[in-house]
Amino acid sequence: MLFRSSTQEALQLAFETQRAAYAREPLPSLAVRKDRLKRLIAMTRQHEQALCEAITEDFGHRAHQETLLAEVFTTITGAEHAIQHLRGWMRTRRMPTALHFMPGRNALMPQPLGVVGIISPWNYPYYLTTGPAIAALAAGNRVMIKPSELTPATSALLARMVSEHFSAEEMTVLTGDAELARAFSRSEEHTSE
Repeated sequence: MLFRSSTQEALQLAFETQRAAYAREPLPSLAVRKDRLKRLIAMTRQHEQALCEAITEDFGHRAHQETLLAEVFTTITGAEHAIQHLRGWMRTRRMPTALHFMPGRNALMPQPLGVVGIISPWNYPYYLTTGPAIAALAAGNRVMIKPSELTPATSALLARMVSEHFSAEEMTVLTGDAELARAFSRSEEHTSE
């Protein structure tokens, strides 16, 4: 199925852009991963007040303290935790070898998947987007985000924030309705038929 709408074409272009970037750099270094996480922290701190206002607009009212605690604080501490432990998470580990494979050796070598898609829910629109994004960036992946159409102000702000702090090859946000979510969640084989 060929995409006809500009939103679906943007989805396909974003995916192809990130997949090509992953092919050029399949194993980002520790320094690159830490940089991406630090930019996510800086982005969150810089737009803290705007996030509170956008979430309040989307919900009719939500206490800024709740947004600061449940969305901003958890994002920042989650990214800081990932930065602190990233070196260990990236380390190759020796694994037990079954007797019948001796004298062979087994090793677990963590590697990125490539491009990770995140479809986030509406109830905690920032943290339930950035939490998975932190894990994906720490693992060395590229990230495509489809935020909930039920939080339009937060989604628009998130798209602007990400475009200011990340290249489209690293992380991108695509806003749209349920039709985009359906296209977003299709497998690669279905998007290019």
